[in-house]
Amino acid sequence: MAKILLVKPRFVGLEFRCVTHPMGLMYIASSLRKAGHEVLIHDCIEDGNDFKPLTGLITAFRPDYAGVSVIASEQPQAKRVTEVIRLARPGITVIFGGPWPTANPQKAILEAGADIVVIGEGEIAMPELIDAIENGRPATSVSGTAIIENGKVVANPRQFLTSEQLDSLPFPAWDLIKPEHYNTRPSQSSVGRRPYVTVVTSRGCPFQCAYCHQTLGKRFRSRSPSSVLSEMVELKRMFGAVDFEVIDDCFNLDRDRMVEILEQIPEQVGKVRLHFPSGLRSDRLQPGDMALFKKAGTSSAFFAIETASPRIQKLIDKNLDIPRAVQTIREAVDQGIYSTGLFMLGFPTETYPEAYSTVKLAADLPLHRAFFMLVTPFAGTKLADMSSDVLSTRNINIDLENLNFYNHSINVSAMTDDELRKVFRSSYKRFYLNPSRIIRLILKHPDKLSLPYYGLSAFVKMLRKSI
Repeated sequence: MAKILLVKPRFVGLEFRCVTHPMGLMYIASSLRKAGHEVLIHDCIEDGNDFKPLTGLITAFRPDYAGVSVIASEQPQAKRVTEVIRLARPGITVIFGGPWPTANPQKAILEAGADIVVIGEGEIAMPELIDAIENGRPATSVSGTAIIENGKVVANPRQFLTSEQLDSLPFPAWDLIKPEHYNTRPSQSSVGRRPYVTVVTSRGCPFQCAYCHQTLGKRFRSRSPSSVLSEMVELKRMFGAVDFEVIDDCFNLDRDRMVEILEQIPEQVGKVRLHFPSGLRSDRLQPGDMALFKKAGTSSAFFAIETASPRIQKLIDKNLDIPRAVQTIREAVDQGIYSTGLFMLGFPTETYPEAYSTVKLAADLPLHRAFFMLVTPFAGTKLADMSSDVLSTRNINIDLENLNFYNHSINVSAMTDDELRKVFRSSYKRFYLNPSRIIRLILKHPDKLSLPYYGLSAFVKMLRKSI
């Protein structure tokens, strides 16, 4: 039996306030415990730049291995966390996982300090990796891992878990985290601070959107309705949970499964408030579906439109049926579901008129709220390749692997910097400076005490000077 510490770094900054439970680590922890190991989870959510709590935990627990889960915005703290781990526990094996290491294993090892990277899903790979090391076998004997040999990545790919395997996984290790740390912060659904739990009912998405990572693959794999409902019942028993956030890539891809889950929630789980901060493909929802969502208890939902330009939709391989998506949004609002739109500005070759058409579409929709994001080409995505081509023609050398939503400083569109700034500012002004929308937002917001923060955030973006 090995002692394993799983660590979740966090981006430390005023802009990044929304967090959620470290579900990946919680799933891996359950799988490691099932294999007989002793596991702890440390989320740096409370630490800020103070690493004394982490150091103290390492000193007391004396782990044999440390697993660090990293997204792009967490790179700087992940590197510092690794340094702290090695200082407190010399000779420990540090294993990275998550979207950023999966896309950038070489940097994760050579620059951030990992010994090994687990690529993609880790619930089966991580226990196998620990077993291999404990028994003197090389890490690369385990599929789903990567190391560096002679300066080059040596990877042993692994097939993604099947639907049957997802059903067989133990539920996430909720006992290893402190729910109160998440209840006092805005969640992904951005509807205020309150006790809530997170559920993942499926993995993978078959759509080929250029801006998206492929950490969980392009093949849709889903848990059975009975497994999902059993987990929700258990979470309600454990925590008295009422607010559930579903963070799938594409919850509604299998419509029959979606209908069965939604229809059974009131009967099996009882009264709940459902939130979908991601994972609803709006043009695949049929007339009447939003009424079903509402009946199941849906309180809020996000709808990712990205762009109103048919040309850009095709360019980024999203190919959204915009009229159908618009109809879904109208139906959601009519049902009383607090609806948020997601839009992106500044795609490669995008012109000012195309970007402004997105702003106009957002303003014309009855959405309660909208987020407008400047395009960020994350390393490992098709969008990054497209952006690299644009930058090379301009003789601009920028390390895309160090970009994230919060240090954005790149313009790969056909607009000038001034035009991109102008359209970004106008997006928030045109959307929010609408008296009827402000009234509806105030009346319908699930947590009115959080409105001052969201209002201030929108106002700051109206004044943004940098790209």
